[in-house]
Amino acid sequence: MKAFFLLLFFITPLYATSQEIPSRYTELLDFVQIAPDQGESGTCLYVGSTGAMELIANKKHGITQPQPYGPYDLSESFVIHAPKGEIRGKNFLEIPVLRFNAGFGIHLSQWDYATWDGHARKNVWGYRNWKSMERVPLPQVETIPLFMYGNRWSTRVLDDSHIQMIKENLVNHRSPVLVNYNDNGYWHVILIVGFDDDLPGTCYDEDMSLEECNEDNRGSFYVRDSFGIPVEVRNYEWFRTKGNAAVVVKEKSL
Repeated sequence: MKAFFLLLFFITPLYATSQEIPSRYTELLDFVQIAPDQGESGTCLYVGSTGAMELIANKKHGITQPQPYGPYDLSESFVIHAPKGEIRGKNFLEIPVLRFNAGFGIHLSQWDYATWDGHARKNVWGYRNWKSMERVPLPQVETIPLFMYGNRWSTRVLDDSHIQMIKENLVNHRSPVLVNYNDNGYWHVILIVGFDDDLPGTCYDEDMSLEECNEDNRGSFYVRDSFGIPVEVRNYEWFRTKGNAAVVVKEKSL
C-alpha cells in the first residue's frame, strides 16, 4: 500500500480517565477470528477492518474461540467492494470498517479469500457479484479516532501517553483498536486486542534478543495481524517506535 496522505494530528479524548486501568486486559482474546494470510496482496487495511467487525459480532453473540468458517468468519475481499454509503470526514483507517454499516457482510464460504492455495496466486482484489450471495446480518459500528501523526510511514512520533491512551480505550470501550505502523518501509494495519504490563513481547529491533528488548521495556500488546497466525504478543516499544495512528472500532451506541 503506497498512497500518501497529508499531515494530520488529532486526539479525541473520549475515554474516562477517572476509571482505574488494570495492568492486564485480555477479554477480547476469546472473540478473535484468526486472520487469513494476506501474503503480498497489500490488503492489510481490509483484513484488519474485517477482523474488527468479526470480533465485535462474535462478542455480541457470545461466540468464543471462533473457528474457521464459523458464523461470523467474513470475506475480507467483500469489504473492498462493499457499498460505500455516505462516509464523509473519516480517515483511511475508519472508512473500510464503516462500509459494514450497510448492515451486512458476506460469509467467507461465499467469497473466499486466499492469496496462495499451494498452486497459484488468487486475485483477492477481483470483483464478484456479491449481490447474489447470502448475507450475514451485522451490528452497526462506529469509530473513535485517537491520534494520527505525520504520514503512514512515520516512525518515532509517539510516546508513553499514546500507549496509555490505547490501553484506556481498550478497557473503557471493550473493543479493538485498529492501528497503523511502519513495517520495514511499508505501512501496515493490524488490530490491537489486549495488553499486559508484565508480559515480555517481540520488540521493534529485530537484532535485539527478547531479553534485551524487554529488560527496560516490559509490557506488551496482544495483536491480531494478517499472516495466518493467531494472536501475537508485541512489546509496547514496538508500537511506540513504529506506530503513527490508532482508531477504536466499537458497536454503535444506541
